[in-house]
Amino acid sequence: MDFLHRNGVLAIQHLQKDYRAYYNFLNFMSNVGDPRNIFSIYFPLWFQLNQTIGTKMIWVAVIGDWFNLIFKWLLFGHRPYWWVQETQIYPNHSSPCLEQFPTTCETGPGSPSGHAMGSSCVWYVMVTAALSHTVSRMDKSLTIYLHRLTWSFLWSLFWLIQISVCISRVFIATHFPHQVILGVFGGMLVAEAFEHTPGIQTASLSTYLKTNLFLFLFALGFYLLLRLFDIDLLWSVPIAKKWCANPDWIHIDTTPFAGLLKPPGGIHMVANCFCNGNCLGSKRNSFSQPWRKRLPLITMEKTLLPIYLPHK
Repeated sequence: MDFLHRNGVLAIQHLQKDYRAYYNFLNFMSNVGDPRNIFSIYFPLWFQLNQTIGTKMIWVAVIGDWFNLIFKWLLFGHRPYWWVQETQIYPNHSSPCLEQFPTTCETGPGSPSGHAMGSSCVWYVMVTAALSHTVSRMDKSLTIYLHRLTWSFLWSLFWLIQISVCISRVFIATHFPHQVILGVFGGMLVAEAFEHTPGIQTASLSTYLKTNLFLFLFALGFYLLLRLFDIDLLWSVPIAKKWCANPDWIHIDTTPFAGLLKPPGGIHMVANCFCNGNCLGSKRNSFSQPWRKRLPLITMEKTLLPIYLPHK
C-alpha cells in the first residue's frame, strides 16, 4: 500500500501545484459528487419525472451507501492529509507538504471514496435511463445512427463528470487516486446490479421497512462484532483531529458510524408514502403528469428531506 500512497501523494502535489487556479471549479465538482445530493436533489426531481427511475435511483443510492460503509470499516483506508504525517517511509521527517482546504478534513476512513461511489452509481442510473428513453422515442430509420451518437454523448458526459469528481477529491487531499477509482467502479457495479432487479419496482412498504431494518441491524451487528475483537472503528477520528490544519474544518459527520445513523431508508419510505403513484392515482411513468400536480410534491420533498440529512 505504501507504493500506492506514495505515488498518490505525488499526484496530489502535481494537482495542487499546477491546477491551483481551478480550485473553484474542482470544489464545485466535489459538491456535485456529495452523496447527500442524491437524496436532496436527484431523487426528488427524478421521482416526479419518472417513478421507475426514481425508485431505482434511491435503491441504488441506499445500497451503495451501505456497501461504502461496510468497506470503509473493512479496508481501513488512510487519507492523504494525515498519512503524510503518520507514515515512516520518508527519511529525516521530510514529509511532503499537502495543502488543506475547508472540505479536506473528513474524519472517516478513506477507502472507497463515498463521493466517487455515490456519483457514479446515480449518474449510471441516469445515463442508462436516458438511453433507454431516447431509443424508445427514436424513428426506426434513424435508430442506429442516433443511438450511437446519443450513447457516445451520454457516456462521455458520464466519464467527464466522474473524472472531474475524482480529481476534485484527490486535489483537496482527502482521497488517494486508488480510493476514488475503487469508488467509481464500486458504484457502477451496484447500479448495474439493479438494472437486473425488477422486483424493486413492485416492492411494498413492508419490503422497504424490512430492507431498512436489515441493513441497519446488519451494519450495527457488524460494528459490535468488530468491537468485540478490540477493533476500534473510530480509529481515524483522533488522527484527523490531530493533523487537520484548522479545527473548524473537521467534519465529524463523515465518520462511518455517523453514516450508520443516517436514515436513507427512512427517506425512501417517506418519499414512497407521500409520492407513491398508487396514492396519487398516477402512472408509473409520470412524465405525463401535469406540473400543477408534480410541483407541490417536489416542494414537499425538498422541504422534508433535509430534515433527515446530516449537516456539515
